[in-house]
Amino acid sequence: MYLHIGQDWMIPYADIIGLFQRQILDASPDFRHLFSRLRADERVFGNLESAKTLVLTESAIYLSPISTQTLQRRVERRELFFDS
Repeated sequence: MYLHIGQDWMIPYADIIGLFQRQILDASPDFRHLFSRLRADERVFGNLESAKTLVLTESAIYLSPISTQTLQRRVERRELFFDS
């Protein structure tokens, strides 16, 4: 199963480590360092200016224009249907 995160991107649920609000880049030096490292390796995808959510996977960060709350609801809805 996949999570649609906008911009025609579908991420396998199994690959997602976490969903983070865009503001984490301002609040967390550790996350900012990770973001910088992945960006240098060309493993950050999307537009930072329009990003509302950062989707962290094992191999990259995807910048989603969809709110963190909306993506979280999608994940929860998937769990209702497929984990019961």
